Amino acid sequence: MRAPPAIEPWNEAIGLATLHDCRTPVELDRRLQSELERLLPDTDWALGLFADGQPGLRVRACGGAGCPLAAGSVAPVDGWPLPAGQRLPLRHRDHRLGELLVGRQPDAAAIQALTAVLAHFTAALVNLTCNAAAREAASHYCASLQALEEGIVLFQESDPEAVLARVLDLATTMLSATAGALYVLREVGDRGSGLCLEFSLGIPETLLASFRTRDGRRWPDVLLDAATQLVQRDADGGLLTLDPGCLPPMLQNLVVLPLRYHGVEAGVCLLFNAAVEPAAVRDLLGRVERFGQLGAALLHRLRLEAMTARNLSIARELQIAEVIQQRLLPTRAPATDEYEFAWCSIAAQNIGGDYLDFLISDLGDLHAVVADASGHGINSALLMSSFRSTYRADAPWSEPDHLAKVLNREVVHEVGATGMFITAAVLRIERETRRVALANAGHNPVLLYRAASRTIEPIDAHGPPLGFAEGSTYGVHETSLARGDLLLLYTDGITEATNADLDMFGDARLLEVLRANAAGPAAALLEAIRRELAGFTGRDRNDDDASILVIKAT
Repeated sequence: MRAPPAIEPWNEAIGLATLHDCRTPVELDRRLQSELERLLPDTDWALGLFADGQPGLRVRACGGAGCPLAAGSVAPVDGWPLPAGQRLPLRHRDHRLGELLVGRQPDAAAIQALTAVLAHFTAALVNLTCNAAAREAASHYCASLQALEEGIVLFQESDPEAVLARVLDLATTMLSATAGALYVLREVGDRGSGLCLEFSLGIPETLLASFRTRDGRRWPDVLLDAATQLVQRDADGGLLTLDPGCLPPMLQNLVVLPLRYHGVEAGVCLLFNAAVEPAAVRDLLGRVERFGQLGAALLHRLRLEAMTARNLSIARELQIAEVIQQRLLPTRAPATDEYEFAWCSIAAQNIGGDYLDFLISDLGDLHAVVADASGHGINSALLMSSFRSTYRADAPWSEPDHLAKVLNREVVHEVGATGMFITAAVLRIERETRRVALANAGHNPVLLYRAASRTIEPIDAHGPPLGFAEGSTYGVHETSLARGDLLLLYTDGITEATNADLDMFGDARLLEVLRANAAGPAAALLEAIRRELAGFTGRDRNDDDASILVIKAT
């Protein structure tokens, strides 16, 4: 029997220099191959590491003409059945990493040399792996720092267009893309608002507008649910969901970057012809995805800031409107000793749809009105502003029933098909006779208190609310006032005000307050009604505008 060839003694110092100086796994495998071929001449051998997540050995190197395993393959652990003495383990501390399989039994000297080689190879491999992991961690850390640095700069930018342009520019730079497009939801956070193209780089907007999906869905809204991904053109020339017929040949790949942050959707960034090495795709997509989250956070912040600024502007405008509307109300009573006046108008919001007024005509007659536009807020206030102009122009020259017809015609013209309307009570009190003529257009009853009998007479409506139908006519109620009598005009914001249990203030409670305070001054009655109302509801303002006008004959 032929003796095995003698193995040349292995110099450990040379092995250290040979193996530990390697900078890459490929270089380490090549030097290991050289050392094992030198130590195992004319011998079949294979070195394998246990495959991650797979049963078997991943062959890193092999030698000999008859070795049954191939480098780069994954072989079962028993794929090359050898006795235990010909299976030398690769260990790192307490971990078994793989095996060196030798086709024939090595002698003691060979085992010693091979064991030393394997020990240094294992140490060098672990070092390379740890170094690679450290470099990757450092790379991620640097990328995070870069994203943070960019984020600090972007978060200091207040111009939305500058932010959007910078986001697209940075995203295309990160992936070395030749073109890009940034689509943002018209209302950030509301995907139903649809995407709008904000910026494009290196690609005509007309080309982007010509893109269509194979199944006719709207592009690029179909990508809102997509994950961050790199997509190559498929076999028939399509790109993701795009129809091949709309794509120019130069577009070969597409990176989809949704702008999404903590559940808030802001838009999608599309990057065309990204120059990414296959081995770096996962890492780069991870980086750009984090950048997309940053972009979404920025857009969300800009939207919130815009909403805040808009709300502040509206609030300032409403405050100005409230001051103007309050100035439209009477500021002092008419100069007469024949009547006492007390009034107030409290809007549910800054501005309201209630209106009250009184004035003295050239003949000395007193004219008064309390009106309530449907709803409350800006629309009601605008309608009532127009109503006031017509009332003040016509009241001194018209009988109440005719004045109601004129006001109805104007309100019909103003409201159109909106469904809005105005209820109103208009009256005239003749100076000499104290005769009252009153027209009630769908308004609450006007309460007439008779001092002599201490009774209350409700004067109900004589026609529909103003604005219901053109050509409506109105009746008139006539009576006279004696000393101590008073008229109480109010809007339904008084009687329909509710407390915490949703009980209404009601007509009966208002009548009780009127009966208990009618003998005193008009101002005392007004204050009693306001005090009772606030105590009932627990609020200074209610859900509807509330107005009161008290006219007392002296």
